[in-house]
Order: sequence, then structure tokens, then C-alpha cells
Amino acid sequence: MVNVGFEIVDGIARVTLQRPEKLNAVDLPTKLEITDRIRSYRDNDDVRVVVIQSEGDAFCAGGDIEEVRERDFALQPFTDTWEDLFEAMMHLGKPTIARVDGYALGGGFDLMLHTDIPVAATDAQLGQPEVGLGIVNHFSPPMLMSRIGLTKTVDMMLTGETISGEEAAEIGLVARAVPESALDAEVDRVAERLVGMSPRVMRKLKDGLYATAEMSPRAARSYLETIALDAARNEPDYREGVLAQLERREPEWP
Repeated sequence: MVNVGFEIVDGIARVTLQRPEKLNAVDLPTKLEITDRIRSYRDNDDVRVVVIQSEGDAFCAGGDIEEVRERDFALQPFTDTWEDLFEAMMHLGKPTIARVDGYALGGGFDLMLHTDIPVAATDAQLGQPEVGLGIVNHFSPPMLMSRIGLTKTVDMMLTGETISGEEAAEIGLVARAVPESALDAEVDRVAERLVGMSPRVMRKLKDGLYATAEMSPRAARSYLETIALDAARNEPDYREGVLAQLERREPEWP
């Protein structure tokens, strides 16, 4: 049995963690099912954006530590399956949104970090407590250092203390933070806006952004320019987008 639900409505695929009694901790079967489903969405034209959300009062408390004991404290099965999921998300070619409320800890923090647009409640609690479990965290630090700098990354990793969704937005860890009462409306607003964009442009832009994340600014600009010029010459989105703006109508992406 897996603890996750899936639905697709009006171009929005929702992946809903369904284990609120365990703060939506993700066991291995559930993680594998999510990974398979995310991979299937890449070539599914009915999916334009993916929202990762959860039931109850927590986004995700990470992996299921009961499984750690059951597997005689082997770490690699857990790190390998998280890596597979994160790679699937990054190479999805479609935007992903995290709806973050309550706790986002450990693997749940990493899950949020690997979505394209994390949207958090201002009172959400985000952190990496693995140091207290005797684990050397390796997923978060590289991404954190590029986003929030070395000093804050060291602080979060070594102390294991959480920060609020509000602070996370202030330091650039999440894209935006809103009061919990407004969280659903904000997630829906962002998702619906993304659904209205060209799927081809979204794919090229997302793939290009991740491909250039570790390049120098000059190399990244050149790489993205090549993609942009090729798309403008060979695909209809550029023409349709400009004409729709001039004609004051919504674009009809071919």
C-alpha cells in the first residue's frame, strides 16, 4: 500500500501525500510510486504543471525512520531513491510547485527544495534535523549554498534548527510565503498561471535553467540564447505570443 494520491484536473497534476498521522513521512514504496508517476507526466500532454501537496498539518517530515531500522540502518537505499525522485522532478520538463504547510523536514525539506516554485505558509517550519540522527546530509547543502550562502547553510545544517516560511521567503529559500489561510489560493493562482503558458517554452526554459545553473553567467547566457533563437525560428510560440499581445487576446498555443 502506498500513501499518496494522484489526480489531473485542467492541466494540473496533484501529487498528495496521504499519511498525516506520520506527518506525511514517505516510505520507500510511496517514494517509488511518486517517482514513476512523475516520469510518466513528462510525455503526458494532459499535464501542464505538477503540484506536490499533503493532507493534514504537515507537508512532509522526510523519510520513514522505522524503515531504517528494518533495513539494518543501511542508508544507500534511501539516498538512491530520493536521488531518483529528484532527478525525475528536475528533468520533468514541466514546472513543479510545492504547497508547504506545517513541517518540511529532512527528505521533506529536500523534496520542497527540488520543486521549481515552493510556496510556503508563513508559519511553516522548514529544516534539516538529520545531524541529530547522526546523518551527514548531502542533498541540501550544495543547493542551499547557492541560494542562501555558506553562513546560513552551515547554521541550518549544524544546528538542525528550523526556520519559518516567512524567513525562508526573505532569504530566497522559497519562492513566496503567505498566511496559511491564503496558501491554497496562492498555489492555485500560480498553477493556473503556469497552465496558461506554452508547454514547449516551459520545457525548454526549465531544462535550460537547470542546465545552466552551474555555468558562468557568460556561458549560461550563450547557452540559453542558442535555445531561444532556435525556438523562435522553428516553433510557433514566439509568433503566437506576440500576436496575442498585439491583438489583446489570450494566446492559443499550438
